[in-house]
Order: sequence, then C-alpha cells, then structure tokens
Amino acid sequence: MSVTKQAALIAAAGTLVLSSLGMTMGARFSPAATTTGAPLVGLTMYGSPNYTRNFNPFIPNNLSSATDWIFEPLYIVNPLTGRQTPWLATSYRWTNSDKTLTFTLRKGVKWSNGTPFTAADVVFTFDMLKKNPGMDTNGIWQSLSSVVANGSNSVSFHFKTVNVPDYFYIAQTMIVPKAQWSKVANPQKFTDPNPIGTGPFELSSFRPSEVVLRKNPRYWQASKVRVPQLKFPALTTNTLTDLMLSEGKLDFATIFTPNIQKTFVAINPRTNHYWFAHSAAVSLYMNLTEYPFNHVAFRQAMAYAINKTNIWKRGEYGYETPSNQGILPPSQQGTWVPKALATKYAYPYSPKKAAAALASMGLKKNAHGQIINPKTHKQLTVTIQVPTGWTDWVQDCQIISSELGALGIKVNVYTPSVSTNFSDLNLGHFQMALDGPGIYASPWFDYNQILNSAESAPIGQFAPTNVERYHNPQVDAWLNAYVKTTSVAQQRTLMHKLEQVMFTQVPVVGLVSGANWYEYTTTHYTGWPNPKNPYSLGVDYPGNLLIATHLQPVR
Repeated sequence: MSVTKQAALIAAAGTLVLSSLGMTMGARFSPAATTTGAPLVGLTMYGSPNYTRNFNPFIPNNLSSATDWIFEPLYIVNPLTGRQTPWLATSYRWTNSDKTLTFTLRKGVKWSNGTPFTAADVVFTFDMLKKNPGMDTNGIWQSLSSVVANGSNSVSFHFKTVNVPDYFYIAQTMIVPKAQWSKVANPQKFTDPNPIGTGPFELSSFRPSEVVLRKNPRYWQASKVRVPQLKFPALTTNTLTDLMLSEGKLDFATIFTPNIQKTFVAINPRTNHYWFAHSAAVSLYMNLTEYPFNHVAFRQAMAYAINKTNIWKRGEYGYETPSNQGILPPSQQGTWVPKALATKYAYPYSPKKAAAALASMGLKKNAHGQIINPKTHKQLTVTIQVPTGWTDWVQDCQIISSELGALGIKVNVYTPSVSTNFSDLNLGHFQMALDGPGIYASPWFDYNQILNSAESAPIGQFAPTNVERYHNPQVDAWLNAYVKTTSVAQQRTLMHKLEQVMFTQVPVVGLVSGANWYEYTTTHYTGWPNPKNPYSLGVDYPGNLLIATHLQPVR
C-alpha cells in the first residue's frame, strides 16, 4: 500500500488531508529571524504536589510535559486534519500485501549527546517494547512479528497479519537511543533521569518545583527553533494555573478554565487566545468486574439518570456539548454513526426510565426513597473518583452525585492525586470514574481502547486503556477484522456493529464531547496553531514538535 493510499484511509475516517502545512498568523520566517526570544513558560501536566524526576516516556507518571519535547517519532499525524508530516523518517511504504511497513530514515540526525541517530536505535526501541510488554501500551507487538534494519537508514516492520491502523502507533512512538538504554537492566523501572533525545530541547535543570529545558544545539532543525528555554512549574490545581494565566505568567497551558473570556481573553484580547477543539466524549467509566456495574440495565440506568445538559452548562461552562452513546468526536459523528441508531438509543435525561431500569434488575426503593442493595440490604453506595484539582471534572462528579442521589443512590466523590487516580484506573481499583479516549484520525482507535480485550487485564494488573475491563469475543473479532481491510465500505459495516454495542450495552456512558484544552498568548511568541491554521492540535504530543519550529519571538 502506498503513502497516498494510507492518506486516503485517514481521509476516509472523516478527516481532511491538507495539501500544505502553511504558517499561522504572525510574522513569517526570514533570514533575520534566527535570533531567539524569551524563555517560554507553560503547563501541560500537574505536579502532585511536586515533580518526580522521571523522563522515561514508556512508563506511568513520567514528566510528559518535558519528554514530549525531548523525544521524537518517525512521523507526525494530525488527528484533527489527517495531515502527515515526515519527521525522523522521510517516507514510508507498504509492501508484501500490506504486511510489511518500511520507513526511510532522515540522514544527519544526531542525539543530543552528539552521536548519530540510526536504524539501530529504531529497532532497539521497538524490540525493547517487545521484551517489556508493560511498556507497549498501544499493543504494537500483538500484530508485529519483527522489526529489522536495512542498513543504517531504513527500518522494516513485519506484521503477523495485516493491521493498517497500527501505522498510527508505530509512526508516533518515541524513539530512544540504543547506546544509553541497552545498558539499562530493567527499562520498566528506569526513570531516565538524564534523558538523551533527538528533539528540539534537552534537559537543563530539574527541581521538584520546576523542570527547565534548553534548546538542543545539535537538533536537526536547530535553525528553526527560536525558543531558548521551556519552563514547566509544578502547579497542583486548575485554580492556581488560572491565576498564573490571568497574571500573564504562563505562555501556554492545557487546562480547563471557567469563564475564559472574562478571566483570560478579556484581560488582553490582543494577546490572550484559546482553542478548545472537540475530541471524543468524556465518559463515565464503571468497573465492569463489580456489582452492580456488571449489569447492562444498571449502566443503561446511569445513561438515563445523568443530565448531560447540566454537565455541559454548569460543569463545563458551555465548552463541551452533550455527546451521544457513540462517544465519537462531533467531526466524526455524521460520517460514522447511523442517525437511526443514535435516535433509537438517545438516552435522554429521564429519572423515571432510570428507575425502571434499576427495578428490572431487582434494585428498588425503600420507604425513605433509597435504592437498596439486595446483597447488603443497605442503601446502594458507590464511589466516583476524579483527580484532585481538576475543577471541571470535580464539578461534573458533584452533579452526577446529586442526580444519582435524587434517584436514591448514595455517591461519594473521591479526589486522589493525578498519579493515584490513573494508577487506580489502570489496575482496576475503582468503581466509577471520568475518563475519555481523546481524538484520532479514525473511530477505530476510540473503540479499540474502550472495547478490545487485549487492552484490558485482570484486576491488579495494568490495563493500558480498557480500564473498565469490557470483554466480548465477538467485539474483539470485529475490531480485528477492521484492521485487516482497506475497504471503506467494509470498515463502515464493522464500525456500525461496534456502535451497536456502544449504544445497547453501554460499556461506558458518554457525557459530553471532550475539549482539547489549549490556551496561549502572543505576548512573547507568535506562530501558535489556531482554528484557522490547525497545523497542530494544541500543544499535545507530537504536534508540539511542529510548534517548536513555528514559534517566532515578538520584537
């Protein structure tokens, strides 16, 4: 399969393939623009309350705010537009009936310590993921059979069976240096305290309260990088971050900000901007291994019992519109979700229908209006959790708690640290939580994360993405069939089967279309991505690497 055919597949997934990258608003590059500007201060993750010196991009709780600028992938794929940008690789091709994917690597790239980047580094990175399955969070080796170097500037990925979507994961996997990592006895416990990367920045200093990166002088695009430093203060809450934004102490952030027009934009409309592109739905995840969440009727009751409009207008300040049970981004809804299915299983807010669904599984109210757990003969009590400081999600959980309370279910809201929260989800140590898959070039990625048994694990073991632990062999078969065909018609047929499961079995409850939080200022730099020039989806990896080569200092 050719590069053009792959691009066509992404376009068929409901995205637009752009013919050129273009420039954002602001001054264009010029020979005189090689001067650097002020340090750039941003926030893309929280400390809890402080940072831990962990720059290993393949293990939990790493400092992604920094690693995202240190390590690089072979290709960058914009999930919003479908545009592909060659990066550490300059081209790729499919051969052997789409069972071999070969990348041609860029020449002249060096690691930040000055050693050459070669095919051996790529092969080592992927072989390391094979030897350490806990680090292979995208399950790449479920379909790969081998990764081999063809000289120093070409790498071939051989598949056991055709798996076209895995291109997305392979292309955007961060590559690490063999010379350094081959000496590590246990990569799954290695925190990489002094990271060596090919990216635009390298580690300058680390304190628990702040990570500072400096421009990598050996970067293969060093002449395009005008930012001398990146600073990431360890902030613990949205409230503190909002304050720093309003005071002009942050150049960019990726947070929920209430009343952003008033608290941020209006302070200086000329320089303060935001763009909250919609992604897949923020959803209510339930631990399907526990009672009563393992009953479809209970999950359907939750879909009826929660007023999504309240979450949209109160919890999310009107930023995130209500989602249907398909949970896909709005940009993909019309292309992939059958209107009749969405209409039939709309799950409008209806406490009456919620109560009926609960009654159908034997959960009824006592004289005090409490839903009684037949196993304990006490009021049904559940816990919903959300990271501390995530003010919008905390508000969402409080709304859910109130609405389920009115139904007769007691809900406790638990707010652990960010790291504890996601550890709980991955290990299955939770009852209910808010989460969401994100935005991808194809809906297959969203459903694969939520529904594929291969993305799950027994309680106490790490589940990469299927944290609710949904299992259905037929669904696994449909997901696997999808990756083996390049027929858009066949993909659509399979997708409709998967959507039938989403709407009827309610593995998660879709709430509101998630927003890709992204605030920025043009006080010190111009060239940020925006709705008119979406060359990157905010400052998320790997689009942030494009931003590094676009920003230009304000003179």
